[in-house]
Amino acid sequence: MLKKILIFIVAVVLVSGAILFYLINPNEAQYKSAYNEKLAAEAYLRGDMESFVEYMSNPVTLKYHAPFVLYYILTDMGKYDEAINAVNSFKKYVDYSYCVQYKGFLRAACRIADIFAPIQTPYVDKNYFLSKIYLEKGDYKSALEYGLNIRRDTPCHKVKLYASVNDTQKTDKYIKLCEAEYAPKKYKYRLYSTKGYVYLKQKKYDVALDYLNKSIMKVPPQNKNYQGNNQSYLLLAQLYEEINKPDKARYYYDLVLKNAPYNYKAQKGIARIKK
Repeated sequence: MLKKILIFIVAVVLVSGAILFYLINPNEAQYKSAYNEKLAAEAYLRGDMESFVEYMSNPVTLKYHAPFVLYYILTDMGKYDEAINAVNSFKKYVDYSYCVQYKGFLRAACRIADIFAPIQTPYVDKNYFLSKIYLEKGDYKSALEYGLNIRRDTPCHKVKLYASVNDTQKTDKYIKLCEAEYAPKKYKYRLYSTKGYVYLKQKKYDVALDYLNKSIMKVPPQNKNYQGNNQSYLLLAQLYEEINKPDKARYYYDLVLKNAPYNYKAQKGIARIKK
């Protein structure tokens, strides 16, 4: 009996040791991805987006972070197909590469959390990201197709989708829901930008101009970045191009490039104006 107990204890210790060894020792690919992500962060800070994309496009990072770290930059750069591939590579948010920064039992605890943490579905719905990419690409049919399969309610995104395919009835329906979603004062700039997008698509330039200017004025100081001003700047530039005021269009394209020199739409806009 004692012998069986001792054998059982030894077996438990060996199995526990093997599991612990596995938890605190990432494989070579995970170490490499952690190192690449560090280099990518440095590249991002110095504005070298080509290097940022290169370092982040490793198999481990693509599997665990793609929608968050590559979607925005690749879409901004006009690399829509690469953005789509990155999103489709995504499997689960959070991975062991993040745990490499810790040592010993902290690393093991991080790894256990990684293994058992549920996928954060409200934030990593592939259909949402793919719909936004296709919308930016100008493939409105595909954007709507993916948009209709988004699991969570996204009325403001659906406003843009239906406005893009000229479905006025559904645009009006979702604009009311969007108003409720962006009712808090801190989100007013998003509501105004969305309405500006709608009226620009409808060629109602005076109304669109009013909403887009309101959007710029309502952006909180901490949000004066791409997600704040640049969306409205791009729409204003497009508006002025359409009404044949190239100097004003270039002014807004230049504002976009000041914040995001890699922005494809602004680059193409200036190239058109120069012709």
